[in-house]
Amino acid sequence: MVEVYEYSKGSKTPMALCLGFFDCLHLGHVELIEQAKELARELDVQPALFTFDLSPSLVLGKIKEGEIFTLQERLYRMDELGIHNAVLARCDDEFLSTPAHDFLTRLHSLFNVRAIVCGSDYTFGAKGAGNAEDLKAFCQNAGIVVKVLDLKKGADGEKIASRRIRELIKNGDISAANSYLPLPYIILGEVVHGRHDGHKMGFPTANMNLAKEKLKPQSGVYYTNITLEGIKYPCITNVGTHPTFDDYSVNVETHIIGFNGDLYGKTIVVEFMDKIRDIVKFNSNEEIAAQLTKDVTFARKKFEDD
Repeated sequence: MVEVYEYSKGSKTPMALCLGFFDCLHLGHVELIEQAKELARELDVQPALFTFDLSPSLVLGKIKEGEIFTLQERLYRMDELGIHNAVLARCDDEFLSTPAHDFLTRLHSLFNVRAIVCGSDYTFGAKGAGNAEDLKAFCQNAGIVVKVLDLKKGADGEKIASRRIRELIKNGDISAANSYLPLPYIILGEVVHGRHDGHKMGFPTANMNLAKEKLKPQSGVYYTNITLEGIKYPCITNVGTHPTFDDYSVNVETHIIGFNGDLYGKTIVVEFMDKIRDIVKFNSNEEIAAQLTKDVTFARKKFEDD
């Protein structure tokens, strides 16, 4: 469980704070987290992450398709990675117009920050006017330990960047996206009632609506996993429309292989492992049931191999 402190209200909790947005908590972000954990142990404080309710890039119109992880998903993943404290800023006009020095001054006055960790490309303040060197100078004057880490590179020598992961997810290449993440890509949401067509064919699904700020993966059928009450199950998940049933609304439907419980109203987390196929329109329920049987067999085999 992550304790969330609002940027506007502050906290007396002594912390080693990672500065950034951490939109998908990729392997580069994990290096910052591990450095914050190390400093937290040395200084006997709590490691913490700074994040926003909404992506600044989304609010500013620099991206159109949504966030890789929603706030709820980021907090969930932070908890998994051993960070149980978050400083949350509201990404609104007031915050985005805050001068760089004012941001640091306010952070220092409202929070008990003993150490700060960031990447060498970190910028802050209105129009990103502040940079890592400005942060170093401020921390030195304020008596705050600061660590600026070089950017982590992938096997191809290129910087691990959220924009690369975003494109892979948009293109349905989940396995490649996962190679840049410490844990698989996820979609988190509340289970809602659907058409119940899958249940009638023997393939009941847990249905979720995508949050409006969430980046939609490429439409398709995916091999996925879910953990319920400590048990991990293989799944197949449809992301997108349902042309066989003349339903062109977009949602996420997950058939959990070997699970028969009631999940309505509960929040679940679906881990995406690989894309199986594109969505197609079948001519009959028999055709789609035969294909779903093949999809389930594929998912079972992948699950066993994993």
